[in-house]
Amino acid sequence: MSGWVKFLVSSQLFVAVAAFPAVAAPGSYETVLGPTPINHATKVTLTGDGAVIATLSGNTLKISGNFQGLSGAASDAHIMMGETIGSPGAPILDLTTTNAVSGSISGTFRLTKAQAAALRAGRLYIQINSQAGPAPGGNLWGWLLPEHIKTGQDEPQMGIWFLPQGEGLRAARNDIKS
Repeated sequence: MSGWVKFLVSSQLFVAVAAFPAVAAPGSYETVLGPTPINHATKVTLTGDGAVIATLSGNTLKISGNFQGLSGAASDAHIMMGETIGSPGAPILDLTTTNAVSGSISGTFRLTKAQAAALRAGRLYIQINSQAGPAPGGNLWGWLLPEHIKTGQDEPQMGIWFLPQGEGLRAARNDIKS
């Protein structure tokens, strides 16, 4: 192959690779935490938000996140397992949390095969309970979903990475390191 042909082929490969955005690593998950009222009466008392990044390496899950604006100090935090995305479940793992209205949550766990399968299926979520929230229902919830490409406001987002959740994920590794 001549030098000119090699140059053209390598240039086309470079353009093709540069044209497609990088996709997150298969073991990267994230969520935005938001208030989840149990009934209409608790809707006005539950406040706050947050973001969590999770990485799965082998069967080890590492969680790192922040929250702020709770109406009362955080009392505990858990990884919960529901039947589907949006379906409440039971606590399966306890997270370490700051006992304040703003702070951090973290944890490192060895998942069972069933727990890892539930994570990949979108059945695991983070729940932070607060002293002001109606325990055990929690105050902030967010489902752990695969990290995915984000677009700007009013830009269509399509493809296999589209996972609707909240007003767009803010956990995009800006402030949170896992």
